[in-house]
Amino acid sequence: MKRAFYLISLFVLSGLLAMSFITSAQAETKGKPKKEVILTTTDIKDSYKVIGIISTRTGETNLDTLNDKLKEAAKDLGADYVIGVRYFYVQGGYLYAYGTAVKIKE
Repeated sequence: MKRAFYLISLFVLSGLLAMSFITSAQAETKGKPKKEVILTTTDIKDSYKVIGIISTRTGETNLDTLNDKLKEAAKDLGADYVIGVRYFYVQGGYLYAYGTAVKIKE
């Protein structure tokens, strides 16, 4: 019985610690505005570091949806821009896009 009590106590305490960590992490990022990833079909003049190539496709013919997916993929990598974006219509109703995710050097 004591062992079950200790295990339950340990579980509850670890949950409380995890919640406190998540809350403090959210408080730190709350004041910072989220930066929008910028898409461009050309190169940029700023000095940058290449993070990687990203690509996405959609079953819709809506470029806004496709661009949002590209931006999300770039944001997940920590990119500021996606340069050299190219769009393709693939037979079967798919729109496909790819580009190079880059981070501005400071």
